[in-house]
Amino acid sequence: MDFTIQRQLSIAIENRPGRLAAIGRLMAGQGINIKDICVVDNVEQGMIRLITSDPSACKTLLSSEGHIAVEADVLVLILKDLPGQLETVCSALDNAGINIDYAYGSDDAREEEMRLIIKVSNLKKAAEVISALEG
Repeated sequence: MDFTIQRQLSIAIENRPGRLAAIGRLMAGQGINIKDICVVDNVEQGMIRLITSDPSACKTLLSSEGHIAVEADVLVLILKDLPGQLETVCSALDNAGINIDYAYGSDDAREEEMRLIIKVSNLKKAAEVISALEG
């Protein structure tokens, strides 16, 4: 199964119109590509999780604008877009005693692959488990 370990940034933002646009404009202005994004809201604030083309430059840029970016390593899996793929990954991690803290993803327009981002309790062990899975 194809996967990489990538650096993700999480940024708390005000939950109001224009905040996500401002983050997007900031990244675009510096040529930083957003590869993956997850936006979650609650009453008080929003949370943006980003995987970008340059996490270090992104963090520096966000910091210069007063945003606090929390870094984490996540697994980015490329799955076949077929029924049962999510269950295979989740069951394998469960059997190894690895918790999935959160996940997000999307499939491609051709519906051939799915890109799944997962934050786990034990990254090293999870990478070993995923490496052992057939693709």
